[in-house]
Parts: sequence; structure tokens; C-alpha cells
Amino acid sequence: MELPHLQPDSSTPLERTLSASTDVYERVGANVTAMRRLKLGNPPPSWLPFLVYEYGLGELQPYVPNLYELIDEGIDWQRVRGTPASVFRALGWLGYSAALDEAPPRRRFWNVLQIALERVRDNEADLIRIDGVTTLSLPKRSTFWRGYHGYDVRALEWGRTRWGQTLWSAYSGARIPQSDVKWSFGRPYDIDHAMTQAELQALGVWIEPTGEIELGWDDIPWPDAPWTSDAEHARSVAMLAAVPAGTAWAVFRDADGAVIGYRRARARWPVRPAPGGIYAIGSNRYAVELSGATRLYVEAMTDFGDGFGSTAFSVGFVLSAVPAAGFAPGARWLPAGGIVPAGPVVAETPVSIEFGRTVRERVQAVLRF
Repeated sequence: MELPHLQPDSSTPLERTLSASTDVYERVGANVTAMRRLKLGNPPPSWLPFLVYEYGLGELQPYVPNLYELIDEGIDWQRVRGTPASVFRALGWLGYSAALDEAPPRRRFWNVLQIALERVRDNEADLIRIDGVTTLSLPKRSTFWRGYHGYDVRALEWGRTRWGQTLWSAYSGARIPQSDVKWSFGRPYDIDHAMTQAELQALGVWIEPTGEIELGWDDIPWPDAPWTSDAEHARSVAMLAAVPAGTAWAVFRDADGAVIGYRRARARWPVRPAPGGIYAIGSNRYAVELSGATRLYVEAMTDFGDGFGSTAFSVGFVLSAVPAAGFAPGARWLPAGGIVPAGPVVAETPVSIEFGRTVRERVQAVLRF
């Protein structure tokens, strides 16, 4: 059988034979035909690095290690790159969503951009990936410099914002290695705790219930309660009034019960339920009540980096304590052994708090006496 060739009719038998014998189509033709459109369906893993190069997606590869996902989504991302849609698409690869927060045109640095994430990051490694895909998705004229969720305190802008809840010259947040972006996250933990007899006895304020019988005189301050109060209400008022005054501290413990650190409380007030109250625990709001209260509100918020590298499995409160000798009187975070308590740890509650460099943990509790 004479093999096909592309030689002209004037070619010699030797030329036609050489052409046919060196033609590789007979050996690879079937494979070439089988490869057609294969890269558009389910390409073999060995092809993926070459397809990433072909489509110009190599700069995304450090942040989206799943190459199948990168190739499937990356082409559509390239078509909208430089628009908000590309940012949203890229964040979706990482399991996040966000709203863009652009600087107003009146500002000197009008091109800086922040993103308001819908939740706190899962871990700090995600921040590097969020930084990478967001920066690659934005127009060249835009600079991604800050991301936040749950804790967002802005710098003061003269004449356009309130004095309260602002900083003089900086936005809240902290930076981590390998990223120039500032990150500001906050997580709340609400505790609604009824004080137990053991806790009240440890505080030295326990009063035996009297039922409907009015309270008698005792070795505690007489409560500032209305004469119309029932005996049980007056008993609660009396116990709260007898709690030692002082600075409260949140106590964080690890899985073994060892103290990770103490955080100075930024609020310690007797409160009452009030729809317009300034403190909130879940769906309930509370207002300060300086006399006749039966509930104590305590709140502490860690700073960025407090307890970094540790995980708290419980948190409680010491209602009155001072820094131990050798520690600064105004310290806000102290290690184990850093305070001298005037009472026991109360309202200890199981939690799971992984301390990070970019997250402030806010623990707030209402203690019912």
C-alpha cells in the first residue's frame, strides 16, 4: 500500500518515499484528534500548569491553589478584572463576601479602598490570600489598605463626623507580616448569668432567702430599695450593694484551666432593663441604675494581639482586683499572676476564643443577683 504524501506529481519515487516515511501523522494523528477540546472539558492534571500559563492566571496561583477552580473561574475573572465584580468573584473563591468602602472624592487619597467583610476571618493565613486576590482584582489606580468586620473605628474628619467613636488620626486595626493591609476585626461574646449560691457566698454577700418575710438587719449595708419592694427584690438589691467596689477583670483560661491572661474591664455598672439602654446582651438592653439595681453589667475588650497564640476555653470575671506588685497600675492586659483579686472568679462560661493579632474580643455579661 502506498502511503499518502504531499509531493508534486513531478517528484521522484525516492522523494515520495522519504515524505511518507517521515510523516508522523500516522503515529500521532489519532491522539491529536482525541485532544481536541479536551482542555475545555476535564483536562488531565498534568495539563493544568500549562493552561494556567496560557490563560495568564499565574499571578493568582499563590492565592487559589486549586488549579481546576482557578482555570474554571479565572477566565471569567479576567473579563471583569478592574471592576467591583472581579473583587466579589475573587473573594468568593476563598469563601468570603464583602462590600467595597471607597474613600470620598474630596479626600486627598481618594483612591484608597477598604472592604467590609461579612464575617471575621477564619485564620490569619486567609488574610494574605484576601489581600492578594483583592489587590489583583482592583484597577491599578486603586490601593487596598484596610479590611474590617465587627470593629470599625474611624479617624476623625473635621466638620463631617461626631467627636465620639472616632480616633484622632488613625483607623482601628493591626497589620501582620507579608501584608501591608490593616485589618480590624471584633467578636462579641454575650453572657447572661444568674449568680449561684456558691458564688455569692465566695463574694461574702449571700443572704438566706426569707420568702415573703421582709429583710432584717444584718452585717451588710442596708439596700437603697423602695419601701414598696418585695422581700426577694430587696434581698437581690442588698447582695449587689454589698459586692466590693473596684476594677473588674476578665479572666481567660486554656483547656487545662490555666490562666492565659487578665483583661481590665472597661465597664462595671449596676443596670436595669430598659428599651433605650446603652448596653445590649442579645436582644435585651440595659441602662445604668446607680441605686436599687439587681443586675451588674461587666464588659472587657481585648486589644489587638492580647493572648496571641493561645486559645481560651473559658472566661469569667473577678469583680474587684488591682495589678500585682511589679506591674504597671494602669496595665490593661496582664499575664497569669498579674492581679491581686479581692474576690473569686464568677460567671465562668465555656467559650472558644482563638486570640489573634487582628481581632479584638469583647466579652460582656449581665450578672443577676
